[in-house]
Amino acid sequence: MAPRLEAAARAAWRRVRHPARGFPGDRGGNLTILFSVLLLPMLIFAGAAIDYGAAMRMETKLQAATDATALLLCQTPLTTTNDDLDALARTTMTGQMGADGLVVDPLSITSNPRQITLTTHKLSTVFFGRITGTRSINPGAQARCATPMPRTFEIALVLDNTGSMSNSGNDGVSKISALRSAAKQFVTYVLNNKSFAADTRIAIVPFSSAVAVDAATYRNASWVDTQGKSPYHWTNFSGTAAAGFQSRFDLFAKLQGVVPSWKWAGCFESLPYPQNVSDMATNGNASLYMPYLAPDEGGAGTPAGYYAVWNGNYSVNSYIDDDDGTTTGTCPKLSSTDGYPTALSRACKYSAPRNARPGSLGELGANGPNFGCTTQPLQRLTRNAAVLTGLIDNMVAGGTTNIHEGLMWGWRTISPKSVFADGAAYGGNTVNKIIVLMTDGANTWLANGSSSSKSLISSNGYFINADGSDPDIHFPPANQNVSTSAQARTALDALTKLACANAKADPANIAIYTIGFSVSSDPIDSQGIDLLKTCASQNQYFQANDSSSLIGAFNAIAASIGKLRLTQ
Repeated sequence: MAPRLEAAARAAWRRVRHPARGFPGDRGGNLTILFSVLLLPMLIFAGAAIDYGAAMRMETKLQAATDATALLLCQTPLTTTNDDLDALARTTMTGQMGADGLVVDPLSITSNPRQITLTTHKLSTVFFGRITGTRSINPGAQARCATPMPRTFEIALVLDNTGSMSNSGNDGVSKISALRSAAKQFVTYVLNNKSFAADTRIAIVPFSSAVAVDAATYRNASWVDTQGKSPYHWTNFSGTAAAGFQSRFDLFAKLQGVVPSWKWAGCFESLPYPQNVSDMATNGNASLYMPYLAPDEGGAGTPAGYYAVWNGNYSVNSYIDDDDGTTTGTCPKLSSTDGYPTALSRACKYSAPRNARPGSLGELGANGPNFGCTTQPLQRLTRNAAVLTGLIDNMVAGGTTNIHEGLMWGWRTISPKSVFADGAAYGGNTVNKIIVLMTDGANTWLANGSSSSKSLISSNGYFINADGSDPDIHFPPANQNVSTSAQARTALDALTKLACANAKADPANIAIYTIGFSVSSDPIDSQGIDLLKTCASQNQYFQANDSSSLIGAFNAIAASIGKLRLTQ
């Protein structure tokens, strides 16, 4: 070390060891003075941070309590007085925050809709007030909620009544019984909850492979093809003019004469595409609704059997003879060379039906002209609780699953322009339109490879109709040439998705809720679940695995429709 630096170092060391010496020039004392000067501000800042941190935590808790109390206030009846609301606010806030230091300002209340503003304060404990000079901190909170005016809803319950609904769920309760309980609770909630205006109405559409209306009421409706005008009216019937038949209702009249239950049950064939994925009003003969009549299939049927046989073809729904029993009459016996389509389609056999064979086909329903039409007639929009619950109590399980037809008839019940024209006009702000669709299965159209028709009859006809046509008129271009059950399901899924998309879009703007009733013994597969999720509006798909969760799903949907929220 250089001599001069070394001498300076020794001098600095002496000042540290002997501070009294040379004090006037000692800079170490400056640090002590500086620390003494800064100590008080540091204590003030630290104390303030602790006190204000506690106050912020208090404010967060106060705001949460104020929000919850405001929501509670807005759920009280509109007849609750202002004094009672003030008292409830103070009691509720005291229960959550304690009375010490709590101030609940008088409520600010407006009407139409009722809007309640709640302002609160709560003293926060101050630990360093003598140092910081702050004697009190008084955090505040404010919340505003509105009791919405009861809203008007048009709600269509589209309910699966197919044969599989007779099976039991995981809890041993039949699925149709669980559905009855859930649907009745839903109806009761909607008709009695104050969130729903007094003019809210509900429609119910039971569905299986087809949907029925009240036959007596709509037999002569303007939108029904009562005169055989549709170009598709006689697709599976030939020689109707020679037999003197003007429409399918004439065939029903003859059949009813031999079996009274064989009168028209109120079902219709599906409309052509794209009319069958919109709620358009009838517009021309092709858009008229054709009464559903399942043809007598070829062969001599039996009351208890599933199959009749004609020239190697197996029929599922043969319910009268194919002839009049003569060789020279108006409907003579067929020869062994006559093909199955001839036996299936000849209209003359309905002129004087012979050997009627009514019977049950299990889950498929009863054979006869209403084969596949198994449900109770739908109920148009009403708020008559007795009518709605009566229909629900009478629902029975039978038939296969056509979700598309169920959905479309549900849409028609709340449409302002379709067949019933019951719904409020689209585009208004006063009426909310809802469809709740519940099913336990997947779109089904069963194949029958043992007949030249290649399928069972459905609301879309056969895979191959008696006149050689196919069901392409009912399906979009990407789903033509249906020849198997899997292809038929895909085609019906495509129709269902298009119908759902159209219903959710402008101008209808219908909110769709879907429920899949999937139990371990009879689960819905991934394709079926995807269909229901796609059909539903955002986050409005529910899955139920037993009767209690089905009831829970309906209850959750009912509660969410008129959910109360804080205003901004």
